[in-house]
Amino acid sequence: MRIHFVCTGNVYRSRLAEAYCISRCVPGIHVSSSGIAAGANGNAPISPYAVDELNKYDLLSHAAKSWQPTTAALVKMSDVLILMESEHHRFCANWIEPARQRVEVWGIEDIIGPCSPKEIAETVERTFKTIRQRTDALLSSLVVGDAKSDLRKL
Repeated sequence: MRIHFVCTGNVYRSRLAEAYCISRCVPGIHVSSSGIAAGANGNAPISPYAVDELNKYDLLSHAAKSWQPTTAALVKMSDVLILMESEHHRFCANWIEPARQRVEVWGIEDIIGPCSPKEIAETVERTFKTIRQRTDALLSSLVVGDAKSDLRKL
């Protein structure tokens, strides 16, 4: 079972989701992430906000080392495709195979515009809390061999 998370730059939301999902260590689940505009603003490896949040939960070791752009191949190879916003669904729409893939648009907010450090910290915490809740619900809903009983223990 392949789960793929998509956001805009693959430096914040999808990387948080990927790292958290990997940290759950569910047998038979392979996790990746990408961004529809990854690399457009240079070679940012991961948002410092994401790094801080992952460090807070001791999850940085689960984060991918670099961003990757969203491609048809990545979308098509996924069994479960999680898109952070409807914009990401529009970008991937021609590559989605609805009869085979489970597709969800989570509506996870990005950090937009000038914000105070306090507002950024609150947004990041709220975002990661939502990602953790939705990822846990997603993993609990998937049946992968004997992993269902393993998921109940997580």
